[in-house]
Amino acid sequence: MSLFKPSFGTDMKTEKEILAEFTALVFEKGQPSAMDIFAKQNLLKGSLSSVRLAANDALELSALMRQDQQNKLNLKMKESGLPSLTTMHNKAFRDFLKIANRGIIKKEQEYRLVRSVSETTILSLEQQSVAYKLLESYEQTHS
Repeated sequence: MSLFKPSFGTDMKTEKEILAEFTALVFEKGQPSAMDIFAKQNLLKGSLSSVRLAANDALELSALMRQDQQNKLNLKMKESGLPSLTTMHNKAFRDFLKIANRGIIKKEQEYRLVRSVSETTILSLEQQSVAYKLLESYEQTHS
């Protein structure tokens, strides 16, 4: 069971939802209808791995944007309840999303990553709560 699911009393978005919304925002700029494949609803129909690939393309594209375009994108992301562009570029954050989406820490390396990001400001309060639950669960089974 994933800790991202609402059964934990949080309305936190899943990794797939975050990546799909981010990708849709990056590619929304007046593109021809052929770019409809990057619309959020279409991305959500695909597999998580295909959404991750599209999000990686969106990250690369966003890195090439002018600063004013990045600022506008950041504002749209904030309005949509998404992490900042800087956070999305942070590999540790993206790795945390994968672990949290899975709902379990499998190995020591993942434990250290989750512990590390839980001690920073890149996670929202909901994400920190998920991180603490993951850490607690791992510590209980590996002590």
